[in-house]
Amino acid sequence: MFLDWIAQLRLLQHDSQTNILGSLPLSIRRVLISEITGYLNPSSSGKQPPDPSIFASPAHVKWFMEVIGQGFNLPLEDMAITNDDVDIYARWLFEHNMRPLAVVEEGLEQEFYQIIFHQFSLLFQPRITRTNNGASNTTSAAAAATTSTPPISMQQSQQGGGGSTNKMNAFHITMMPVNAHSNLGMPFTPNPLPPINPSNNAQSALKETLSQLVQRHVELCKKTLKVFAMAGRTLKLSAETWSVLLKVMLGITDYLLKEPSSSSGGGGDTSSLGVMNMADELCDSLLQVLFELWLRSNTMDVEMWDILKNCFTRWTHRSKAIQQWSSTSLALTKRIQNLVYGEKEGTDGVYVNGPNIKLDLPAEFVYYAWHRVIYLIPHPLQLPPNNFTLAMLGIGNLVDTLNSSISGVDIVNHESSPATNPDGNTLLHMLGTYLFDAASKAIDTDAESQRGCAESFATLCKIFCKPQKREPFLRTYIERFYAALQVGLKSEACLPTILLSCTELFATDLEGVRMLVPDFISAIKMVLPKLRFECRTNVSIDNLRLAAIKVLSTIMCMPNHFDKVELHLGWDCEMNNASLENVALVGEQEQLITQLIRVLYASPTEGNTERPFLSLKFYILEVLLMSLRTETSSYNMRYILHLINVYVIEDVPFCPGLVGTVVKLIQDKILTMQLPADVTLVAFDVLMDFVDLYDFVKRDSKNVARELVLALSRYVDTLISGGKLAQTYPLIVQAYDCMIKWILVSQWIIDDRDCYKAVIATLSKGITIFDRENAAPAAPVEPVNVEKKKRRDTAFPPTKQLFQLPPRVNKGIHLNNNNNNNNNSYPHATASNTGTRTSSTLRKKEQVAVRMAAEYCMSQFVNQLGRFALPYEHALGGCRSAKADDVAQLKHIKAADKEHWTEHAASIRYFLIDKRTLLTIIDVTDPQPKGDEPGNVPSIVVVVRDTTGKYVWSMETRYKDHYKPTTTAVDYLRPPSVHDKRSSLYKSTPPLPPQLQPQVTVPTATAVNEKEMPDMDRVFVPNSEAWRQWEMVKILMQRQETMEETCVKQDKDALTKCQTAPSASNIDLNSPRGFRLLLSQIGFLLPKNRHHITPLPMSDSVISEMETLDMLNERDCISISAYYAKLGNVSWSELIETPPPLSEQFVQFINCLGWPVNTRQHRGYKGKLDASICETIPYYSDRTVEFIVNVPYFLKKPAADSMEWGNMNTISKIHQQISSDDHVCVIWIEDLAHYKSLASLIKASSAASSKAMVYIFINPLKHSANGLYWVRILVPPQGNTPASVLASQRLNENALIFGPLVDGIVVSRHALGSMVRSTAISAHQACRVVTDTYTRPYVIRKEYIEEMAHRHRVKLPLSEFYSDVFAERDN
Repeated sequence: MFLDWIAQLRLLQHDSQTNILGSLPLSIRRVLISEITGYLNPSSSGKQPPDPSIFASPAHVKWFMEVIGQGFNLPLEDMAITNDDVDIYARWLFEHNMRPLAVVEEGLEQEFYQIIFHQFSLLFQPRITRTNNGASNTTSAAAAATTSTPPISMQQSQQGGGGSTNKMNAFHITMMPVNAHSNLGMPFTPNPLPPINPSNNAQSALKETLSQLVQRHVELCKKTLKVFAMAGRTLKLSAETWSVLLKVMLGITDYLLKEPSSSSGGGGDTSSLGVMNMADELCDSLLQVLFELWLRSNTMDVEMWDILKNCFTRWTHRSKAIQQWSSTSLALTKRIQNLVYGEKEGTDGVYVNGPNIKLDLPAEFVYYAWHRVIYLIPHPLQLPPNNFTLAMLGIGNLVDTLNSSISGVDIVNHESSPATNPDGNTLLHMLGTYLFDAASKAIDTDAESQRGCAESFATLCKIFCKPQKREPFLRTYIERFYAALQVGLKSEACLPTILLSCTELFATDLEGVRMLVPDFISAIKMVLPKLRFECRTNVSIDNLRLAAIKVLSTIMCMPNHFDKVELHLGWDCEMNNASLENVALVGEQEQLITQLIRVLYASPTEGNTERPFLSLKFYILEVLLMSLRTETSSYNMRYILHLINVYVIEDVPFCPGLVGTVVKLIQDKILTMQLPADVTLVAFDVLMDFVDLYDFVKRDSKNVARELVLALSRYVDTLISGGKLAQTYPLIVQAYDCMIKWILVSQWIIDDRDCYKAVIATLSKGITIFDRENAAPAAPVEPVNVEKKKRRDTAFPPTKQLFQLPPRVNKGIHLNNNNNNNNNSYPHATASNTGTRTSSTLRKKEQVAVRMAAEYCMSQFVNQLGRFALPYEHALGGCRSAKADDVAQLKHIKAADKEHWTEHAASIRYFLIDKRTLLTIIDVTDPQPKGDEPGNVPSIVVVVRDTTGKYVWSMETRYKDHYKPTTTAVDYLRPPSVHDKRSSLYKSTPPLPPQLQPQVTVPTATAVNEKEMPDMDRVFVPNSEAWRQWEMVKILMQRQETMEETCVKQDKDALTKCQTAPSASNIDLNSPRGFRLLLSQIGFLLPKNRHHITPLPMSDSVISEMETLDMLNERDCISISAYYAKLGNVSWSELIETPPPLSEQFVQFINCLGWPVNTRQHRGYKGKLDASICETIPYYSDRTVEFIVNVPYFLKKPAADSMEWGNMNTISKIHQQISSDDHVCVIWIEDLAHYKSLASLIKASSAASSKAMVYIFINPLKHSANGLYWVRILVPPQGNTPASVLASQRLNENALIFGPLVDGIVVSRHALGSMVRSTAISAHQACRVVTDTYTRPYVIRKEYIEEMAHRHRVKLPLSEFYSDVFAERDN
């Protein structure tokens, strides 16, 4: 006695000895069933169930079960009785002591279970049936059943449900002809039937009643399904019982789910009556229980699996069936991973229907079931469009799972695990037919199915972008993949998915992959700079554009790598046909960019620039520059700026004019005043990186630096005048930095009076920021002649002004509250930008930031205006003269005489000027003259220490004979003279001869009554005593004139041999007086200037403070670590102690990061290294940075008696110590497999205080891409403290604050070293920003000097001050 559809499927056959009560009228059956049920389940009346001993024999049990079984066939209004029947059977199944005694004693549990399962199926007969046309069916279930015959494939199965052997006391479950018990299905017919035209109230009441009854029926079915599932989980079932249970479940499921779902318009009568569709409501539960029981059964019966496959095909119009297939196949796949690849992969069981249901299945069955379940669905193209997409998503999940694996390295034990992934060919053998067939229909299929095609592309791209370790892809698969991509890129529905999935395609080792570059460029131009089609995917436009930008980052280095890459004629015809409005999409400025790029890349033989341009460089640069103008996403704009930076560095040796064009474009973009603050900061970083390319700039466009500096001056003036420093001060500080870097790059500004006047005015505004708070707006600055000295315009036509401000410029333009970006520009000022408070304290912090930056730039600028150029400035920057090292001299003097050392140090004096400059004046007067030189000439060495660094002057004061030439050792040390043509401050007049140059100017004046003044001869009375004396003087004067005239005739140089009289004998030549002469002559000893200068006493504390100040670097000092690894799954000892032979390319790369310097001789920054452990280190420096690379392979073990390194007797320990402050690690890795685990290994194996946060991996590409390098940048959320983990997360979320390299970019060999170095420096500073440990060097020095001034402040009376200066020290 079971659901008739099970028999029609030829799964089971009815037993003629059952259904005894089926012939009785419903009223009689209802009474009988109700009474028996009430007797067996008296819980509603508060009584206990009868004792199991009343079932004395199997016949008794059979009779009772006949009655209960009929209860599952009652109409809807009797579901209360049916519910009690379910409870009775559930109690008999799961409570062993409540089972009928005869079943237990006779050992008939399996047959007992089978009857219960049979009878449960009757409950799933819908009481309101429907036909295909939706007409009400009030006949018996038999009539309905006869209209639906099983398919031929089902009729081939002749095996029944089993049944027990005919032994004594058995239940005799035998087979019966089909449809023998068809009258068991008793569909519910409302009695009495409603009238044809019932009233609205009656119809509503009927619908409400039916709805409640059907709802109750559905809930009872779900309860029964839970009993089925619990039986499979808890009961010990025989193979025969399992077969019955599976057939019953399969029959129930197929009977309900084969019907059309209500969502597809097949609601039938249930929809017209306003009640739920029973099949739709039970679909989830039926599928979950069926698949769980099917797997629990461990059945490997081929015929059973074939029947399941055929039945499942009839359910695939339901989306939940596809979802159940997807989840089940995924659970089996994860278990397969665990079995094949080790316990660290996948799951330790099959988790179906949620994480709480775990199936422990035999491995052999898991392999078999996995294969059968994966191919359970028909070909996805045969499915409805929505289910086709779900199937492709499911296949994609399978591929993702098989392609994913946890780290192949045990970080704790440093052991390699055998974890790996299946080959791409294996995946394509399994699923390639589905995927390639779906992808090939990308253009031909309907719009709804195109989403499934897009998913097939996503899965294919994941497969082909995965590096293949054992064997390459088959040529057949590669060809099909490329053909599919060429089709998919022309489909507007698939193009977004392909771009999102192919961000790493061109970094793979696929044979011939670069033949797809034209197709991808064409596709990218559909997205960038403007979207040229309607994107119907759920991907945001910004993310789609970002994907196109990422793909471009892997392509843009190829033109130079492959020499000259040209495209075939008509390569983008499909793109042009798809968007005929191309011209309308671009504006006038975009067309200007296009024309400019054509000029840059036009070859000399190309006379007609209007013909189709076939240079790949042209299209790459066009997309980048035009996207920068049109992009609106802040993140994407920063990404584009970094790519432009890389592209310019890559291509500038081949196209020098590129820098000027790009600088002008970025400059114009900044001056729109509409960029978000974080984008503006990155733009300034890019412009500062271009300073290193000035040699190319001056070759092609000398005016670029001038225009940029003037534009930045106006930009800063506007921000300062506009107020709102709380939002704009990081931009002002960064603009100052950018401006001063372009000024200091060369001597070009020396001759440009207008430009440096504008710079001085701008810096002065920052310096006087405190005075401007309440001041009235200043008069406009004298306009600068922007067009002055323009040789030719290399960028865009200038606007009427340098920039025009839009209305309400300060509203929402620079109000970006990204603390990271603000800190990156000026992290020392920590004012909050998120509030609306305008207290003077907050304003003060922003003003301090601007003022300090302006003062620092001004000090550099005024030095530049009068500086002399050192030809090897960077190399000589660390050298110091022994004579200029005042601290070392003092320490030497003190060591010689610890008690009276201050008396011996009288020749060294310290003075503090205005609390910001320290003067050390060392008297170096040489009492022993050399040759004919005069002795005791006052000579001094002045050491100047301020916020910008340490400077040394050597001075002496003497009278020099004008005929003796001034000899200097080197000409480049000569400072500019008054008449130096390099300076535009003075007129370029030809100098006078030395003997004619006036030394002293005596002012003269003519009196009004000068003619009336008497002669000297008339003043004296003749013959008086005075007259006689005057006459004697006249005689002596005449004699002298005669003598001199005679001497001149004999010796023409007689008058020039006059010498100064020797010093008087009463001058103390042993007392230092040079410092006094210097201070007097520069005016610091005047009483009115007394408050500017403070003498510092000579003491141990002053020496210590001076030494500390010298240790405060005037430049950012940065160290990074560099490693070499073949694979990601290496141990720490293999990485540090016993590395594989270093490749030649890696050694070349290290030498490109910095030039090698000898540790023993090097006077600059060395990190924690010294000559005892390292002889040579890579070192780099410029005006603002000193940079070294800690390479463990350059280290050596220190001597055994080394006190400094103690017990650090291994390279590993030494490297841990010296690299503890390195925020950035650069890893050259030959194979990127498990590269993320290598970052974890480095972090876990480093010192506890290690600060490593950013890992830059460099992977050399192979074969045709040899010479190209794939860069991966990783910022894992790791740290030793919660604060460091949080900082890593912040940096990971804002990784674009450092550059120019970005994650996933491909770069060429000639630009690799410089770009990695720039990125490492930028990343180091970003790490210090997010950890709140970054302060600009000049800020630290300024604060320290101010602290010294505060500690040593003293108010000396004027008399004591002069006594100290003029008198000898008593101490």
